[in-house]
Amino acid sequence: MQLMTWTMARLGSRFGFLFEPYKKRVLHSAMGRLLDKPLDLQVGLVEPDGTRRVLPFTVDGKELCNCEQFERVNSITYRGYSEDYRLRFEFNVHSIFYPQDEKLCLLPAFYLEMRVHPIDRWRWREHRGERPERVKLFIRIKRPDTELSVKVGEGGKNGQINLAYENDLIPQDGPSSKEGAELDPVHVQERILSLNPGCEVMDEAFAGDDGVGLEYEIPISESGSGIKWRLIWAAYTRDPILKVQDGSEMRDATYRYCSHWLDVNEVMADAVANRDDWLAHSRRFEKIMEQAPLRGARRHLINQSFHSFLGSTFWCDIRDQKGPMKQWFSVWEGNCTYHSALDVEYNVSLWYLTLWPRLLAMQIDQWAAFEIPHEPSGGSYMPHDLGVGTQITGQAYPHDMPVEEATSFLLVLQAYMHWTADRSVAHRHQGLIERLATYLKYVDRDGSGFTSEGNANTIDDANHATQFAKKQTYLAVKRVAALRAVSTILQQTPNKELAKECEEIAEDAITKIERSAWLVDHYAVCLEKNSFGMIDDATGEMVTFNQDSGWDAYSIYSANGTFLPHIIGQPDILDLKRVKTDIVAAIRENNSQYGNGHTSAEPDNVWVSQNMWRDHLAVYLRIPAGHAQCYWDMQIMSNTRYQSFGYIDTYVNNQLAFYPRGAVAMGYLLSGPRLIIDRLAPGGAYITVEPNRSTPQRWPLLPLADWKANKIPVCVIDPNGNVNIEGEIDPIIVHGNQVSEDDEDKGKNLIG
Repeated sequence: MQLMTWTMARLGSRFGFLFEPYKKRVLHSAMGRLLDKPLDLQVGLVEPDGTRRVLPFTVDGKELCNCEQFERVNSITYRGYSEDYRLRFEFNVHSIFYPQDEKLCLLPAFYLEMRVHPIDRWRWREHRGERPERVKLFIRIKRPDTELSVKVGEGGKNGQINLAYENDLIPQDGPSSKEGAELDPVHVQERILSLNPGCEVMDEAFAGDDGVGLEYEIPISESGSGIKWRLIWAAYTRDPILKVQDGSEMRDATYRYCSHWLDVNEVMADAVANRDDWLAHSRRFEKIMEQAPLRGARRHLINQSFHSFLGSTFWCDIRDQKGPMKQWFSVWEGNCTYHSALDVEYNVSLWYLTLWPRLLAMQIDQWAAFEIPHEPSGGSYMPHDLGVGTQITGQAYPHDMPVEEATSFLLVLQAYMHWTADRSVAHRHQGLIERLATYLKYVDRDGSGFTSEGNANTIDDANHATQFAKKQTYLAVKRVAALRAVSTILQQTPNKELAKECEEIAEDAITKIERSAWLVDHYAVCLEKNSFGMIDDATGEMVTFNQDSGWDAYSIYSANGTFLPHIIGQPDILDLKRVKTDIVAAIRENNSQYGNGHTSAEPDNVWVSQNMWRDHLAVYLRIPAGHAQCYWDMQIMSNTRYQSFGYIDTYVNNQLAFYPRGAVAMGYLLSGPRLIIDRLAPGGAYITVEPNRSTPQRWPLLPLADWKANKIPVCVIDPNGNVNIEGEIDPIIVHGNQVSEDDEDKGKNLIG
């Protein structure tokens, strides 16, 4: 693959690298993206004539020929050639990950490998000299404002580079932190350790005025020989990195990895001792992901967004409090730096449901602590976020999105509960659920089935009809879905009267939405054709738009609120025939170079994550949605030459960069086999798949895995179109195979 900006990151510990080959540097810090500094990283080989050939992460040395990169979900390999001596150099960076293994995933360390292989020829070039039997490899670093040292033990053992620096906790982009107690810079220690004995300190003449490095001589070996230079790069800080509001007190939070390791020495010792086992687990996960029948763009999107998400995560312990220590898990909204933006995590929920539901449950509890009372209704709605930068003090976004965030919270909670059969989270927050229901009943002030208040949403680059209009179809449908969610949740509680009322309101609203919003071949964006009385919540000013504003445009959001209920087996909300027609029409009318815009009135306002969300729903409904290459083209465009945005969700009129929301790409692994999970179905757990049978495929059913036992069921479609489940743990119904009449009746509303 062509070189492009690429992120490698660790879950929760935020240690990471942003490789920027076109800028000939790596952005690096133990504190993750937006808190990093440029690192001049020289890795490569020494040719027989003494020429130092390097990968394009340094301004020094001669660049290797034909540099390229090959990524997997947990690793990336950079490759370049010594064309004169017919050698291929490879540098691999591995960020170990295995679902639900906290210690493995929190380890603030990367595993590095370098190797050199012979090649028969390099295009038509005549080789300049005889290929050597051995070459020297090297790693050298330069980093501003960093104390660097290098040493090698007796006999070339324990070669290591040490780094020490102060890291300011001031994000480079996005909104500044709210007023409040600022955190001091943190002290960081890092170490690069060679696992191969025989290292030498890199000659000062080559290391540079302020650089240090190690060299290691290695034999030229054939691919698969296992001869490599193995290194580990670890980082550590014990200092507070967040301020978290805990009741009336502000508490310091430190990285949770401090509960596992006391300093960088312990991190490195564990990383060495467990290397083979942890890498085996991580590579097993990579192999499982590679087995999924995803090709090209979809696989790239998963691999890229995976690390953009990891690099935004904070997994911490809240210190200095009475009683048991509390854990904290939140996700920066990329360069916006808002913590756990609810509308973002609503989409990212597919990552948690697929791999690690517990992390979603932790955030549900955290959001609940920051509910926003709504006096006129006697109810509540939810915050957009939990804070910004290093300050967890409640919503920092400049205006509320009451209906959108209340519905997002309820739909995520319902999906978590039915997906996992864990009712405890809903039981803890029954009072909040009831207050949210009270608010959602209130906002339809004229009984139209649409919301008249609290209409602002976070589609912040959209036109006014899409973002602020009253009676939006997107919010009306999402409100219905959320009221149904309240009904299903409260049926498990004594408050069955409210459950019944929410169900009745939802059913009445569905009829009104279908009657009022349907326009021949699509649902209208909103019912309001002008802006009378509309306020831009971001500015407080009156909004002006007219009948040409796009109220009747084609939208990709019409059925947005139906997807999570669909994958947990809830009854259809809208007329499925109309939904399919609406999706197909919007794909046609909203088209642009990089996917669909919000509406046909603004086709260049592309948010990739919302396109993927819509595509996943489309595949569940058996509508072909093959636009991933468009989304990947935008990532390439945004990460080559002078642009370097990591996973970016938006086109040029917005900048949602280094963004976690791309983790919605994990939905490709759910929609492919059309996996539905309802562990609270009336007759017991109800799990179904209905894959496309046209080609042989293997779909790993990751949400059904027993990760501790290393058991992952796989949905296998053989060349004859037969479907079997390998390694089945839970009973799974395969639609299209022979099943009982009871099972068919149970599933008739699940897949339209």
